[in-house]
Amino acid sequence: MATHVEADIEVKRFGFASDDAGNRLLFPHAQMQKLEGRSGGIAYGATDCGFEALEGRLDTLRWRSDAASIGSAWLRDDAGRFDMVAERAEFPHGLMLVRADHGLELVSQHVSFSELRLTIKGPFTRSTPAAATSEEPALRQERLRFLDSLSGRIYLTAAVQLDLPVLGLRSLDQELRVPIQEGSLDFHALEKGLDWLEGRFLDIKYDDSLLKVQWKVPIFGSSHDLITWPLDQDASTLAAFGRVPVRSLADFRLASSDETKPAKEDPKKRKVLQAFALDAIDIALSLLAPRNLEVGGGMIMFGGEDQPGLVDLKVTGAIRDRGPGSLQGAIGSIDTTIKDLRLGPLGITADRLTFDGLDQLEVTFDGFRPTAVTVVVHRVTATNLAIKIGR
Repeated sequence: MATHVEADIEVKRFGFASDDAGNRLLFPHAQMQKLEGRSGGIAYGATDCGFEALEGRLDTLRWRSDAASIGSAWLRDDAGRFDMVAERAEFPHGLMLVRADHGLELVSQHVSFSELRLTIKGPFTRSTPAAATSEEPALRQERLRFLDSLSGRIYLTAAVQLDLPVLGLRSLDQELRVPIQEGSLDFHALEKGLDWLEGRFLDIKYDDSLLKVQWKVPIFGSSHDLITWPLDQDASTLAAFGRVPVRSLADFRLASSDETKPAKEDPKKRKVLQAFALDAIDIALSLLAPRNLEVGGGMIMFGGEDQPGLVDLKVTGAIRDRGPGSLQGAIGSIDTTIKDLRLGPLGITADRLTFDGLDQLEVTFDGFRPTAVTVVVHRVTATNLAIKIGR
C-alpha cells in the first residue's frame, strides 16, 4: 500500500546515527506546524505538533518520540464512510508510528484526546453473515448478552396506522412506560398498561418462541401479527415467566403475512399495516456490571473490577418504518477494554479506554435501518493504545 507524508517542520538541531539499529535522524525537539499523510485510501493530518526526542529511521517507516503534543488531528477515508477529528491529543509517555500489514500502526502507552468527534456512515452489515446452508439468519441477541445487566427505563409512543376490515383506516397511538430490571422487561405488565381503546385492538403475547404484537377486530376478529421477535432458548425460558430480555428486541420483524404485504399483483387487496413509528422516545439506562461484546471482528469489555461499564445513557428521538429518523443522546461515562475492534479502516486495541462526558450521540435512520453514527466526546483517555490504519 502506497504511503506518503508531508510536513512543515522546525528544528534547532538534529543528528544522524548509523548503527545496528539502522540509519536514523535524531531531533531533540521538533515543532511541526502542519503534517499531512496518506496510506492507500486513508488520509490523515495534524497541526501545531510538538515532539520531544523525535527519531526517524531512513530504511523503513518508523518514527518514535519520548513525548508529543498535537493540536488538531484528523483522519478520514476517501469514500467518506469514516471521519475523526480531535481538537487536541497528548502523548506524555511517547508514541511510535510504524508500517504495519496493509497500512500504518500508531502505538502509545498513554494518550488523551480532547473534544473528539467521530462519524461513521453506513451501510452497516453484520460482521459474520449467516452461513448459506442456514434456514434462518443468526439472531443478533446472541451477541448482545452484555445488555443483560441494564437497568433504567424506556418511555415511547408506538404509533400504528391500520387499515382494518369493516372499520377502515384507524390510527392507534399508545404511550408505553417500560421499566428495565437486570436487562429484561415485564411484557405482561406492558400489555396490562395498554390504554383501554388501544387494548381492544392490540395484544402482546408469547407463543412458540416468539414475542408478538398482534392486531384484531374486537369481539369477532381473529388475531394477526404486526411485529414479532424470535427468542433464543434463554429468552424463551424467561418469557415463560412473563419477562423478555432487552437484547431480544434487536431481532424485530415486521409482519410478513399476506394481509400486511403490499399487494403488487392485486391492487384491490388490502394492506393492513399502513405505517408504524416509535415517537417521543425517552430512554435512561445504565450498564452496571462488567460485560463483553463481540463486534467488528474484535471484543469490547464494558466495566472493570470497581467500575460500571456505562453510566447515564439518555436517548431521545423518533424512528419509523419508512423515511428519515434519528436518535440523539448523551452518556455520563463509558469504561471499556478493547481488543482488535474494527471501525471502517481502523483497528483499535486498548488495555483501558475511558470516555468521560460523551456530549453528543446521534444515529440517523432510513426507516429502521441506521445510516450514520456521530459521537462527540469531551475527553477520551487510553492506556496501551494501538491503532492500525488500513484495510
